[in-house]
Amino acid sequence: MFDVGFWELIIISIIALLVVGPEKLPRLARDAGRWLAAARRFVRKTRQDIESELHIDENERLSAKITDLDDLMQIAPDKQEKADNTNKPAV
Repeated sequence: MFDVGFWELIIISIIALLVVGPEKLPRLARDAGRWLAAARRFVRKTRQDIESELHIDENERLSAKITDLDDLMQIAPDKQEKADNTNKPAV
């Protein structure tokens, strides 16, 4: 995300102290922390939802492929049985 170093935090703190004032600064910091936490939760939840949807879609595609393979196995003649029948000696 954003890379904020020590000096950037100091400058932002000094500017906030000058603009907001020492009385309102703790409440502003608390509110900013709450907004940041809510934004992070929203991003994490959205990412989890997208990943679960992709996982479900992938599972559905895999299930469809397995069903297609099962259908092909039902239709195709079994070559092993034919090979076994031709190798048996005549009685």
